[in-house]
Amino acid sequence: MSEPATARFRIIAVAIFALAILVRLHNVYVFPMMRSPDAFGHFTYIWYLAATGHIPLATEGWSFFHPPLYYAFMTVFWKVFAALDPVSRLTIGTAAIAMMGLVHAVVVFLFTRRRFPHDRVVQLCATAFVLFLPVQLYSAGYIGNEALNAVLCSLSLLALVRLLERPVWQRAAVLGLSLGLGMLTKFTSLSVVAGTLAVIALHALYTREWLRGAKLLTVAGAMLVMVCGWFYARNVVLYGNPFQMSRDTLAVRRVENLQTQGVRGLYEYILFDPMIVLSPQWPRGIPLQLVGNSAPPSAHDALRESVWTGMFANTFFDAVGGQVLPTITQDLGVLRAGRILLALGLIPTFLILIGITLTIARMLRRQWSDVDVAVLFPFLAAMALFAYGAKSVPMHAAIKATYLSAATAMFGYWFACGLALVRRLEPRTGAVVVGVSALLAVASVTVFTLGRVVGRGYLAETPHAPVFQNIYGIIEYAGGNRDKARRLFDLSASNGWHLGMENLAAIALEEGRPLEAIYRLRRAADWQRTQSFGVPEDKARFDRITQAEYSNSMAVIYYRLGWNDAARAAAEEAVALDASIPEAIYDRGVVELTDSQRTRDSGARMNLIEQARSDFERATALDPAFRDAQSMRMVAGALAGKCPAGATADLDHGPSRRIYPIETGTGDWHASALHRRRHIEDVPERLRPQSALAACDAKRG
Repeated sequence: MSEPATARFRIIAVAIFALAILVRLHNVYVFPMMRSPDAFGHFTYIWYLAATGHIPLATEGWSFFHPPLYYAFMTVFWKVFAALDPVSRLTIGTAAIAMMGLVHAVVVFLFTRRRFPHDRVVQLCATAFVLFLPVQLYSAGYIGNEALNAVLCSLSLLALVRLLERPVWQRAAVLGLSLGLGMLTKFTSLSVVAGTLAVIALHALYTREWLRGAKLLTVAGAMLVMVCGWFYARNVVLYGNPFQMSRDTLAVRRVENLQTQGVRGLYEYILFDPMIVLSPQWPRGIPLQLVGNSAPPSAHDALRESVWTGMFANTFFDAVGGQVLPTITQDLGVLRAGRILLALGLIPTFLILIGITLTIARMLRRQWSDVDVAVLFPFLAAMALFAYGAKSVPMHAAIKATYLSAATAMFGYWFACGLALVRRLEPRTGAVVVGVSALLAVASVTVFTLGRVVGRGYLAETPHAPVFQNIYGIIEYAGGNRDKARRLFDLSASNGWHLGMENLAAIALEEGRPLEAIYRLRRAADWQRTQSFGVPEDKARFDRITQAEYSNSMAVIYYRLGWNDAARAAAEEAVALDASIPEAIYDRGVVELTDSQRTRDSGARMNLIEQARSDFERATALDPAFRDAQSMRMVAGALAGKCPAGATADLDHGPSRRIYPIETGTGDWHASALHRRRHIEDVPERLRPQSALAACDAKRG
């Protein structure tokens, strides 16, 4: 290539990278990150890690089952930029990952340069395709671990190609490191792990270098296990399963049971719905609503619910609707934009299919190419894992383009292969395809520079929604900005949202206004019954738990006010509603123990003490790390005249972490409340463990 052509190529490359950076940073800045899928669950994980320094257990909360690397990464920004407001800290971390996402384009460029060293047009188009792929732009502001996982998977592919080019143990170690970091970010990296290890074995078979191949596999595998093995081993020990999820918890199950369900048979995997271009909502005619008490009924249609139609539509457009743009029924401009993007998206989709077919054909003819093999086998593994996941979880909402973000560089490479073939066989057609791809990039930037052209004003509505006012209030509270948190809770409560009112009660109690807390908590309890949702069984269970938690909080407040009868009644109501809450059982025991010290009837006193001791034992059995319950059980024993030597030593044994994440809650945005599981902490001097056990020791001495 001549010097002027080379200079022109570099100028264009710099320009497209600069534009891609600007669009991503803009989207990170304007997108309300709590709108992204499972956003509050992801934030709660970050908050928990920052607050405790511990990695949560899989079944403790909404998103707590994920490996910890992404959350540790975000925690660094949360702490380093502590002087900034909490939303800004999260935004900076998200922006950093969005910039890291440019790695996909770099990897695609390096691959296409290896495969097509003299075709600068293919190199440039494939790079631009990845940079301006709609899903890459509209998800740039999402909070969650998928983007970081995708970056690590692309780097793993690059490390694999470099290893094949020069098979030495140092490069195998780098590959194992990148694979391990991927597995420490998201379970789905398993497909890239399986694919890359299979490629190393296949390379050994092809070159007949058996011993060297075994050494490379050993080094890569050992490094992989060293980096992430501890996390999966912990899951095996705790759950008997390395990939424990949180899907069986009520919080997740209640939402998933409400969503529309598909069928994952053969036809759903082989059909494609061409009408999606005219009606860019997937599945056509089936709203994925999360309101009301049941999913909308609809007749199943394998064509319109086909899996690959959903992936195509969500890759090139916000086809689920309402995530970053208004739905197509709300805004005519969105409908038109969707039609344009999906129509233009057909061309690169065909090129990708051509590229995959060509690569498989070359492999069958035993035409070895390091890049072909390094991309093909992880790609096949990724598709198999995705297909299995879609079959296992047949919700329509589970068909998200971001779930295949780990294959971004793979798709970019297939696009390059298809485009190179078309340009070689039909140069004029190739020129048209390049033009269409350029139009797609322009349309993608136009539509998904969020809030600028299409759907203007839509994202600005988020701060006025009471649900989000409450959630952002939680974030401000977590970041130490109590005044702003209070203002947001007040806005949420004034708009009638029960969690906003509940959180105002929590702040009032913190600030020493228990009567105000009682008033607000009662109102929140009344509103909650009318604002919950779910299929009847899930809703009833969720309501019982929530009302039990409210009653328990009332018991704590009543006890603080000295209203013991009211406290005992509230605690008993909480236990009657849900006997699995250890705090409610504990609080009832504290009230019983307190009452025992006020009665002059020795028989009644001993009965109350025994009841209290039984409650403390039950609370401890429900949560062995509930140290206050253990302490008060010993206090009850001391008051009953049972003073075993060395009893206090028991407090230093057993698990140290509560089953329920007291510091942050579970990450369910439908239960986004402060200190939901509170318990009585300020007891009379005589009932404090130090005093009671000291008196017991004195008697024994």
